Amino acid sequence: MSDRIAVMRNGLIEQFDSPRELFERPKTPFVADFLGAANFLPGRVEQHTDEHTLVRLDNCGGLLKARRHQLPSGAQVKVAVQPGRLRACASDDGFCTGTVETATYVGTLVRAGVRIDGKEAPLLRLEVPAGRGPVAGERVGITADADDVNLFPIEQGG
Repeated sequence: MSDRIAVMRNGLIEQFDSPRELFERPKTPFVADFLGAANFLPGRVEQHTDEHTLVRLDNCGGLLKARRHQLPSGAQVKVAVQPGRLRACASDDGFCTGTVETATYVGTLVRAGVRIDGKEAPLLRLEVPAGRGPVAGERVGITADADDVNLFPIEQGG
């Protein structure tokens, strides 16, 4: 495996970085999706704290904590979180809630699709360790660590 990778789009380098940086800190929505079929949710920067940026999600109205970004309050953003970085939790503990539509055991993982509550009801993809995965029909909350949440200005596209 190389210690530096270039992700290209239309003959141009989109990002040139270490595998870890590409996966954990993609510079564009294209890179985020290319490396792991990221979950994308629209939202708006609500406020900043010393350590975090808080984003109000358009779909479910939930408040999601991301690592600190320089985007101004009120900015429309695209939130990107890789499936393996989302977690199912008690329905009262997440930034949104939903119903598990699919749960497929694939060796060490369970790949789950959760239809979140709210307008447009997107399907979030989760990959959780086998044995701790949700089951179809279960109501769950969805959460993620702030360091695993990437924000992109909405005009950046994908």
